Amino acid sequence: MYVAMLLASVSCSLIVLLPLALRTTTLPLPSRDEQWRDDLPWFLRALRPAMRWYSSAVDASLTSQRREVLQAQLDAAGAAYLINPAELIVIRRVVAVLGALVSIAAIMLFNLEDSLHIAVAAAITPLAYLYPDLRLREVTKRRQSRFAKEFPFFLDVLVLAMKAGLNFTAALEQAVSSLAVGPVKQEFSRFLRESRAGLTRRIAMDRLAARVMLPAVINFVAAVAQAEQTGGSLGEVLTDQARQRRQERFLRAEKLANQAPVKMLLPLIALLFPTTFIIIGFPIVIQLLQAGVFGLF
Repeated sequence: MYVAMLLASVSCSLIVLLPLALRTTTLPLPSRDEQWRDDLPWFLRALRPAMRWYSSAVDASLTSQRREVLQAQLDAAGAAYLINPAELIVIRRVVAVLGALVSIAAIMLFNLEDSLHIAVAAAITPLAYLYPDLRLREVTKRRQSRFAKEFPFFLDVLVLAMKAGLNFTAALEQAVSSLAVGPVKQEFSRFLRESRAGLTRRIAMDRLAARVMLPAVINFVAAVAQAEQTGGSLGEVLTDQARQRRQERFLRAEKLANQAPVKMLLPLIALLFPTTFIIIGFPIVIQLLQAGVFGLF
């Protein structure tokens, strides 16, 4: 069993070190300008040396399609300025190796011999490998929920700024500056940076919709593009968009309120009703015991 554990740990190490073994050069990695990064959380700061040492080898093995898929996941989670696709793969592998070490340590420390217990301990490794993706999915879901909540207010400010006489870009800058730190401010700030960098408004808007992946934002981008192509009034289009987003927010709140009784039904059945039955039935059972009713059976 100990030989099998040793082989497993060696295999995990070889999986992580395989891209480095396949490299044809031993020159030191070139220095990179990392001013574009946001402040990393403590966990990523701890993994930063391994990511810097290992990511270039992983990046060389990534296909363009795979890189685009990973980049889309990072964009949706708002982590595009934290890590790149190659570093996401490095994090997966490093966490998987840590999970394998924890599995081996649990088996050896607790002296597990039963096959079921060993299988449960070994399951830590695939769960650890999947944890970065699960975390990204959770962050994406919370970010989209917050974006949908703040987006109607952003549209209201944008409409007010345009009615005050500003053009679309100036009104957008004014609306972004009035927002608190959040996904809406982050995404539209990135839209403004890309516009200043030379991208057309249509391409920057399409990138915004692809990053956020919300129907409300897709409709907003389509409405702005249609108004520009047909020569329609952009202020009226944005007013209609703001009104529609407010209605959607109200309907979403009403839907959540209607779902609340259904969600409370299971805790009531599982927790409150058994306690109520015990409180009501306990005196009855005591009286039956004192009367000797159960002795008849």
